[in-house]
Amino acid sequence: MSKYVMWSLKRVVNSVCDRLTNKFDVFLVIEGRRGLGKSTLGYKLMKLVKREMKARGVVGYQFIPRRDLLYERKEVLNFFHKWQHSGMADEMINVSFNRDFYNEDQKDLIKMINMNRDHNNFFIACVPQFKNLDSQIKNLASMKITVVRRGISIIHMPNKTVYSSDIWDERVNEKIERSWLTGGIKNPQYSRLTTYRGFLKFPKLSKKQEAIYQKIKDDKRNIIAKDKGLEEEEELKPIDIIYNALVDNKIKDTSMLDGMFIAHGLNIRSMKAKLRNMLKDNHKRTDLTYYCYGKKVALEDAKYEV
Repeated sequence: MSKYVMWSLKRVVNSVCDRLTNKFDVFLVIEGRRGLGKSTLGYKLMKLVKREMKARGVVGYQFIPRRDLLYERKEVLNFFHKWQHSGMADEMINVSFNRDFYNEDQKDLIKMINMNRDHNNFFIACVPQFKNLDSQIKNLASMKITVVRRGISIIHMPNKTVYSSDIWDERVNEKIERSWLTGGIKNPQYSRLTTYRGFLKFPKLSKKQEAIYQKIKDDKRNIIAKDKGLEEEEELKPIDIIYNALVDNKIKDTSMLDGMFIAHGLNIRSMKAKLRNMLKDNHKRTDLTYYCYGKKVALEDAKYEV
């Protein structure tokens, strides 16, 4: 095998579509650190597979981001009930983390995927590290793509084994990878990995696609956070932070107050006027120095002066 086999997106898409048209499902995992473009690649593959399957005259695989970007285990379970459908679990680690193996939902998920493998679905799971997925989930994957840098990834496929349950050769490949680390190799020879099949370059999303994807991701994360009681409080504006610090007597003197305005890039004069208006609206004294703890200490000390 050539060391530097270069795949195109079209080749990956054709590989996926060939399997789907042969009545097999496709379970594809994309791994990589945050911010390298896992979701970008998954989103692109979903769109391209939809287009290619339509060109082949196959009904289904209509990827609708708001519906088919999945963030909860329940959504993933529901997905595998469908036929000839596309879906992407953008944070699959939340759905099938290996330490959750004995969780009943986890068992249901594995059972559901296995039972419905004849539904010919196309499913992408995005994870930080493939090794942290449940072992049974890993064995269901027909392709793994490791994003190593923005726009650069490695194609992996499982080895065809009879006796070994480790179809991804994780132990062997971990030893190979460790030899790079101990040897201080700057450019790892990924072609030495037993599951290596080639490299894949991929472009960014268009600005429109990026905006759509980010909006959906934010909305779904907020829904999950609210369901779990983890919604974040609305972020305070700098003037609100300074106001709270002032009335809580956490500001020593007006020099410290001026410094806080400068640190936030605010105009000292206009912000002091705004603080006074906020104090007035809350029926408090509008003398800013009244709240400075330095002045209060000085007044307390004055009581004991002879």
